[in-house]
Amino acid sequence: MHSLWNDEAASRCADALELRAYTSRLLGNDPDLVMYGGGNTSLKAHWRRADGSSVECLYVKGSGSDLAHVTPADFTPLELEGTRRLLEQEHLDTDGMMAGLAPFKLRADAPKPSIETLLHASVPARHVEHTHADSVLAVINTSSGRQLARTVFGDIAPLVPFRHSGFELAKLCMATFERERTERTIGLILENHGVVAFGDDARTSYENMLDLAARAEAFLQSRNAWHLPTAPTPPKTRASATALARLRRDLSAVAGWPMVLANDRDPEVMGFIARADLPDLAGQGPPTPQHAVFTKRVPLFGRDAGSYALEYRAYLEAHAPADQDPAGLPDSAARIALDPELGLVAASVDARHAQMTARMYRHDIRIASRAAAHDRYVSLPPADILLAELHYGGFERGLRARVRDTRPRLGQIALVLPDSAHAIDDLLAEGSAVVAIGVDTTDRENLVALAAGAALDDETLVEAVHAFGGIDEVLTRRPEPSRSPLLQELLSLSPLRR
Repeated sequence: MHSLWNDEAASRCADALELRAYTSRLLGNDPDLVMYGGGNTSLKAHWRRADGSSVECLYVKGSGSDLAHVTPADFTPLELEGTRRLLEQEHLDTDGMMAGLAPFKLRADAPKPSIETLLHASVPARHVEHTHADSVLAVINTSSGRQLARTVFGDIAPLVPFRHSGFELAKLCMATFERERTERTIGLILENHGVVAFGDDARTSYENMLDLAARAEAFLQSRNAWHLPTAPTPPKTRASATALARLRRDLSAVAGWPMVLANDRDPEVMGFIARADLPDLAGQGPPTPQHAVFTKRVPLFGRDAGSYALEYRAYLEAHAPADQDPAGLPDSAARIALDPELGLVAASVDARHAQMTARMYRHDIRIASRAAAHDRYVSLPPADILLAELHYGGFERGLRARVRDTRPRLGQIALVLPDSAHAIDDLLAEGSAVVAIGVDTTDRENLVALAAGAALDDETLVEAVHAFGGIDEVLTRRPEPSRSPLLQELLSLSPLRR
């Protein structure tokens, strides 16, 4: 952990909120602290009303914004006193909490406040940071996690026992802080969740977060639990390409709609997959419940998507709340597959989310591997993981519903040759992932441009399939592709052919 604070950059910030956004971006751009969409920050300041009067205000990062790119407009201003009064209640579910916060919004067009808003309100410090630091989770997500939290952090950051995000977590954070804080306290450790740091100025608060993560890193290094095992990257072959396309077809069939894959064969990934204890380690569950929203609770080991679906459905039925509508349960398709020949395969509604899911599981690999190197890695009970899936999940289904008319090709994969390059922008606009061969373009979201000739030889097709997991259609005016046996096999494995 090294501070990226820059005096010159900080001096260009016009006010405290802009400085708050600046340090938030510093946190958000550190992949060891924050995954996409995770983490939130806040600032307590004064809000000037139209009549010239002022009120104490809590600026909290709005829900849905990426901490790595936040601006002052991404923070929701809330009347601090009224927000804190919500903590006096005995119980408040998430819907009730959001309804309770609504009257205290000071800017009508501000984004929806973070689910952790009351946590930020409960801490008296002016600046508050909340991340899911990998190193901290690798210390506390273990059989001895509570004892280790006291050893590594002590009164610097007291441990808060697990509660789901929202009102109950905020209440327990407030009680823990009030009971255990000392003059040395700079944060809180959230069991099976992450870490909170705070301070009365922007730089101190930001660097307190780095301090806590660095303490965890130092502990892991002292136990020889920092460096991860690696294994050779397997080659991309015709067999691996057809296996990926077949896996995509099978996962899509379970999900009920075509999915796009991301494939990661990094030596670190392959080292994890080669572990003798992989089923036990990866089968424990994710480091935090929110990961399961993207990755599911456990990965698929190998390629049998059908058997996984049966087992996952049994998990859903066994642990769903009694009043849960079965129609509201997540689908049973795996989102992560771990295979000794294919590596890590992530599936989602489009290429962007598939790549995001793969990156998220890389966090899981690092956390679980380091935890297992010094103790026994443990996750939360299945019922707690499912509650997060039910509360936060369904984003893929919702996205498909919202863009049904505007992005009819969502989840599809097109292979484009030079004579049809004019179609690329339309394909992307309609939601398709695109592999462009021999086309003078650069990679961008949902587009991979292969530096290859226009001829569709097997080597080029293998690269094309490893880009997104398959091929649903070929755009070209030339007849030659129809004579490629490999291409015909890949097209026959398209989920659109079922």
